[in-house]
Amino acid sequence: MAIRSVVESDLSGKPDAATVTFGLGDTWYEVDLTPEEQKGLEDALKSYVKVSRKAGKPASKKRVVPETTPEERDRIRAWGKEKGYEFAERGRIPKTLQKAYDEAHGIDRSK
Repeated sequence: MAIRSVVESDLSGKPDAATVTFGLGDTWYEVDLTPEEQKGLEDALKSYVKVSRKAGKPASKKRVVPETTPEERDRIRAWGKEKGYEFAERGRIPKTLQKAYDEAHGIDRSK
């Protein structure tokens, strides 16, 4: 027995729709549209797309990872163990540990 999923349009309720993602300002949107409705959206935006340039997702979505050397990460882990922090031996250093280490050592990574 097969199970079939049917995606309905958010506009018309018609079947055989697909999810379309688009951005405006700093917000990304998803809407389920039939092929005809998707063409209508593309036509409505055509004059704007023609004069625009491609961009990545909004900067607020970017992951911020402090730049540290392997030696500095070893020092942070050693300091964290000494201070009783619990964290994995490998992988990303927890933000709470990074922040505590930076505060204890007068490091400002916000630049």
